[in-house]
Amino acid sequence: MAIIIAMSITITLLVVFVAIVFSIVGKGIYVQMKADELMPKAESIAQVLTQAFEAGADAKELHKMLEVRKMLANEATVYVLDVNGEGITNDVFEHTYNENITLVKRYFDRVIRGERVSITSQEVGVLVGIPAYSKQGNVIGAVFLVMGVAEVRNTLQSLAFELGIAMLAAAGLMLVPMVILFRKITKPIRHVSEVALSMAAGDLSVRAVEAGSFESRHLARSFNTLVGALQSNIDELVIERNRLQTVLDGLGEGIISVDRHGVITHYNSASVQLLGGDEGQRPAALPKYTYIATCILEVLDSNERRAKDIVVGERMISVVVTPIYEDAGALCGAVALMRDITESERLEQTRRDYVANVSHELRTPLASIRSLADALNDGMIANEDDKKRYYGYVLRESIRLSHLIDDLLELSRLQSGGVAFTKGRVELYEIAYDVADRMNDAAKLRDKTVRLKISEGEYYAYSNADRIEQVLIALVDNAVKHGTDGCNVDISMECDEDRNAYVMCVSNPADICEEDIAHLFERFYKADRAHSGEGTGIGLAIVSEVLNLLGESISVEHHDGMISFRFTIGREAKLLTERSIGE
Repeated sequence: MAIIIAMSITITLLVVFVAIVFSIVGKGIYVQMKADELMPKAESIAQVLTQAFEAGADAKELHKMLEVRKMLANEATVYVLDVNGEGITNDVFEHTYNENITLVKRYFDRVIRGERVSITSQEVGVLVGIPAYSKQGNVIGAVFLVMGVAEVRNTLQSLAFELGIAMLAAAGLMLVPMVILFRKITKPIRHVSEVALSMAAGDLSVRAVEAGSFESRHLARSFNTLVGALQSNIDELVIERNRLQTVLDGLGEGIISVDRHGVITHYNSASVQLLGGDEGQRPAALPKYTYIATCILEVLDSNERRAKDIVVGERMISVVVTPIYEDAGALCGAVALMRDITESERLEQTRRDYVANVSHELRTPLASIRSLADALNDGMIANEDDKKRYYGYVLRESIRLSHLIDDLLELSRLQSGGVAFTKGRVELYEIAYDVADRMNDAAKLRDKTVRLKISEGEYYAYSNADRIEQVLIALVDNAVKHGTDGCNVDISMECDEDRNAYVMCVSNPADICEEDIAHLFERFYKADRAHSGEGTGIGLAIVSEVLNLLGESISVEHHDGMISFRFTIGREAKLLTERSIGE
C-alpha cells in the first residue's frame, strides 16, 4: 500500500513538473510553431490580394473573397494594408482602435520594402507580415497576421490544462495495473515478512511458501534456507548449552559466571547449595552472595584475581574469582569458583592435632623415664628399696610407651587398609565370658565390677574371633578406666532380626558431656581437655576401624548418666548364604 501511495504521489508530482516546464519552455516553442503556421496563411492572403488588385476589386470585394475562402476564420487577426498603410478590408476598420494596429504599423515599413517579418515576443505575441506583389513585381500592399499576447496565453493555458488532464487520466489508468502488479509482487514479500515475525516470536518451524514470480520464489527459497541454517545453529547452541549446564551441574565445585557489568550469566546447582540455598533459587537472591559480589566487583575494577574464604553455616567455602578476557584482550566478565574446604580444613586441623597429641603422648612417658633415669644416674637414690621402686616406674613408663607405639602402628595399619581379616565361625558367648572374666580382675583393683549379662548358650556368628575379642576388651577397658567410682560394667547382647546380626553392648555409668559423644572415636580425643587422664585416646579409634573393616557398625548412646557402646556382629546365616551363592 505504501508503494502505491508513493507511486501516486510521484506521478502527481511528475504531472505538476511537466505542467510547469511546459508553461516555461513550451511557450517559446508554441509561439514559434504558431509563427511558422501563420506564414503560409499570410502568403495565401497575399495571393488573393494580388488577384483582387489585378481584377480592380474594391475593399468589400476583397473582404468577400477572403470570407469565401475562409481565410478570415482564424485565431489570428488579419490586417491587409495598401502601400500607404491604409486598411483595405473591413476587418481593419473594425480594429482601427485596436492596440495591434500600432504594432502592425511598427513593422509596416519593413514589409513594404519587401522584407518578410516573423515576430514572437511578450509584447506582440505572434506577428507575421509579408509583402503583396503585382504581376509586374511591384509591392502593392502588406498582409499581417497577428495573434495577441492574451490569445497566446489563453491558448497555452488551455493546452497546459488539457495536457495535465490527459496525464492524470493516463496516470489513473496506469495505477490499475500497477496496483494489481504490486499486489502480486508484494503478497509473497508480506508472507515472508509474516514468517520472519513468527521466527522473531520464537517459532522456528515456520517456512515461507515458494510461490509467485521467479524473484519471489527465489526470495522464499533463500529465506527458508536461512531459517533452516538458523534452526540448525540454534539446535546446536541449545545442545551445547545443555551440555555445558550438565557439566557444570556435575561438578562438585560451585561456578558463577558474570558479564562485564557483574550480571550473572551462568551458574550451577552446586553454587546455590554451597551458598546455603535450595534447588531452584538463584545465587543473587541468597544473602551470602553479597560477599562474592563484592569480590567480583573488585576483580572487574582491577582486572586481577581475588580469593577469599566465607563461612556459610558450619561450612567453610573458598571463593576464587578470575577475570575473563575476549580474544582481543578486553575484559568481558569474571568467573567465581567455590569449593567446600570444610573437610580439608578439618583434616588439616586433625593432622595438626594428631601431631600435637602424638608429641604430647610420647613426651609424657619419655619425660618420666628421663627424670627417673637422671635421678638414678646422679646417685641421688641411695636406698635399694627406692632404687627398686624407681626402676619399677621406668619399667611401667616404658611399657606404656611401647603400648602407645603399638597402638599407633596398629591404627596406621588399619587405616591404610593393609590388614586383611579372615572371617569364620565364631562363638560369641565364649569370647564374652572370657573377656568378662579377665577384665573383672583388673576392674576389682579399681573397685569396679564387670558383669556378663548374656544367657549361657551357643551364639554363632560369621566374623573374626581375635578382632571381636580385641574390640570387646578395648570397650570394657575404656569403661573400667572412665566409669564412675564403684560402678558396674555390663556386657549384654541381643539379636537384630532385621539386620540378621547380633548387637553386643558394653554399658556403664559415666559422667560425660553431650558435646563429647560425637568425637569419642577420633584419634587422641579425650573428654579430659588437659589430656591428664588415663589412656591414649586411640583405643576407641582402633575399635571403629576394626569394625569398619569387618563390615560392622558401632554406635554410642548416653541416657540418664549411663553410656552404652553397641556394635553389630553378623550371624552365621550370612556364612551359609555366601557358601550357597559360591556353590
